[in-house]
Amino acid sequence: MSPPARTVTDPAPRYLLVDGHSVLYAWPSLRSLHSKKPFAARQELIRHLANLHDSGRWRVTLVFDGQAGGKEETAENSLAVLYATSGQTADSLIERIVQVHQGKGEIGVVTADHAETTTIESLGAFGYSPDWLAQELKAAGLELQESLAQYRKKKLT
Repeated sequence: MSPPARTVTDPAPRYLLVDGHSVLYAWPSLRSLHSKKPFAARQELIRHLANLHDSGRWRVTLVFDGQAGGKEETAENSLAVLYATSGQTADSLIERIVQVHQGKGEIGVVTADHAETTTIESLGAFGYSPDWLAQELKAAGLELQESLAQYRKKKLT
């Protein structure tokens, strides 16, 4: 009798929490759009981050400061969009999420706030800048293009 097949374990998940307003104000194109059309700027950021989430590189959660609080309804396993309640900030919500997920995989936080970076790093997460996020988005896009090119090539042969 042969030994049982070894179970394949997925690597620990990689979580990426993004301080939405921090990125909106750090990226000139989104900052300009946000000054005229805040909703459109948020939607554009959501679109970019959904692509990153869908690439499989990270499980992405976008967090905004907000009045009503809550969560946008999204399909299971898709990008999560959270809004801090009136008595809460996006930073405090991010810190709580980092604490809850400690030890469950790599956690990265994108923010331009140096004090917030220090806080989340003390909780075991990695701090990333909005510029780093732009590069990560570009890398994920290139990976997707390469993957599609290989798929098309394989399909044609």
